[in-house]
Amino acid sequence: MSITPQFPETWFISMAVMGRPNLLTRPRYSAIIARHLNAAHEEQQIIIRSHLLLPDQVMLLVQPFKMPLTLWMQDFVKDTAIELCESLKADQQDERKEWFECFVNRHNNGYDVLWRNIEHLPVGSRGEYEAFEARMLTAPVKAGFVSNPDYYPYTWFNNRAGVMYSPPVFEEDEQD
Repeated sequence: MSITPQFPETWFISMAVMGRPNLLTRPRYSAIIARHLNAAHEEQQIIIRSHLLLPDQVMLLVQPFKMPLTLWMQDFVKDTAIELCESLKADQQDERKEWFECFVNRHNNGYDVLWRNIEHLPVGSRGEYEAFEARMLTAPVKAGFVSNPDYYPYTWFNNRAGVMYSPPVFEEDEQD
């Protein structure tokens, strides 16, 4: 993807947990996602512009900074899978533990199969950025979690998970 002076290299990322469990909005597991995202943000590997955690999915709008997106994605997918799986092995909640043992880790390869439907799509304009952000905002409403996106706690603006982010500043906004 080429970087233009008007719009920097930006990507929409979506990845889901195998089997669609109610997992990522649990404090124990959202903290793992937040810890990895925050470390990458602090180390300036990426700049997180917007984020959303659903019970079974992570959606992000990011800009690579000191690390190419593909390398960061490989590390993020691998490292979060390892830590989530280790935490699931010790989970005291029977349904989550059973889901992990019988469905995800049945062949002792939970680290390799935990994440599914991983996609990263280029964002080439402010209009595309706003369309992806709208997709993120409507996801919890479409899933029936809330009637209004303002009420969903795992967004960049409500931020119950504590993920660091820097809102974008568009060139045309700076000219006003």
